[in-house]
This record gives sequence, structure tokens and C-alpha cells, in this order.
Amino acid sequence: MGWQRARQPEQKNARIASILLAAGELFDEREVTEVSMRDIAARAGMGKASLYHYFKTKEEVFLAMHGDELVLWLESLERRLGRMRSPTPKRVAAALVKELRDRPRFCRLMAILSSVLERNLSDQAIADFKESLLIPKERFVAGIQQALPALTDREARDFLFQHHAVVAGMRPIAYPTEQMAAVLEEPEYKDFRIDFFGLLEQTFMKLLQGSVEDSVRGK
Repeated sequence: MGWQRARQPEQKNARIASILLAAGELFDEREVTEVSMRDIAARAGMGKASLYHYFKTKEEVFLAMHGDELVLWLESLERRLGRMRSPTPKRVAAALVKELRDRPRFCRLMAILSSVLERNLSDQAIADFKESLLIPKERFVAGIQQALPALTDREARDFLFQHHAVVAGMRPIAYPTEQMAAVLEEPEYKDFRIDFFGLLEQTFMKLLQGSVEDSVRGK
């Protein structure tokens, strides 16, 4: 029997899950820019026209994947922070980096969210995606504040965006193209090679430590 369009909600959800599974496999193999809707449809075992019943652009596909990965990352982070004894900025920074290290797919998606994925979308798709971030945003802020009570609400919210900006800005530098990486192997260019997770942890720690110290001083 050939592919049939899903009619019931559970069938539709199963179809979307299979599409995201296929897209995830492709994303693990190559960059988003090298993945097409045709590739996703072929990997999912459906026609390209059928794929458009569920997603209008490949960016919508990867935003849906980002949403699923975000939930998994956030749940794991909350558990890790909740188990932490005597949290400090250094320990919280280490926990944040550990979660990103353990979820490379989410880390990659976060790094290209603003520059690649939030493009080629309808106004409604943009609104739907931003709406989907509201609850995770509050959960992240609450988790950081629970771990570091000295942080004000404003400081915790600022760190949310600092966290994203640092990952998005640093990862492309740490993982350049093959051509760039080959050039940077030369000894004179060693300062352009960075330890992504090491520098990420150091940056998170300094941001959190600075905010905690500002709060203590009443700034």
C-alpha cells in the first residue's frame, strides 16, 4: 500500500514524528543549508507534495525539531539544577555546558536559530514559534533564579538571551568549514582555534558571577 494522507489527529501526529525523525537523521549528517524539502520527504518515505501538507518550508521543519529538543534539554537541565547542592555561578555554568555537550543536536539548532531557522517563514509561523517559547522561557528563568537566588528577575531574563547569544556567536567560530579548519591548523593561526565548551563555560560563569555580584552590591 502506498503513502496515504493522515486523517485522524493521532495519524497526523505520527506522520509529523516520522518527518522530524527523518529531518533529524539528515541534520546529523549535514548542515541545514544542505538539506532540502525533497531530501526530507525522501528520507521520510513520502512525496514532496505530501510533506507540504504538514510543513510549508524546511525552516518550519527544523523549528519543530528545535521545539522538541528544547523540551528535552530543559527538562534535563531542571533535573540537574534541582539536584545541585550549594549552587554557585561556576557550578551552574558547568551544568549549562554539560547539558549542551550532551545534546549536540540542540546545541547546533540553537546556534543557527536566529540566523537561519527564523527565516523563510510566514507571519503566522513566526508567531506560533514565538508563542511556543513563552513557557520554556519562564521555566529557564525560574530554574536559574532557583539555583542562584541572588539574581534579580531582570538579571535572570537577561542571562537567558546572553546564553543564547554566546552559543550562537561562538559555535560557528569553534566549528568552521573544512577549508577554514585546514588553514587554521597552521601554527601561526593557533589563536583562532578555540575550545568551544571550555570557553563557553568560562563565559557563562563570568556572566553569572558578575550579575550575582551586582545584585549583592545593590546595583
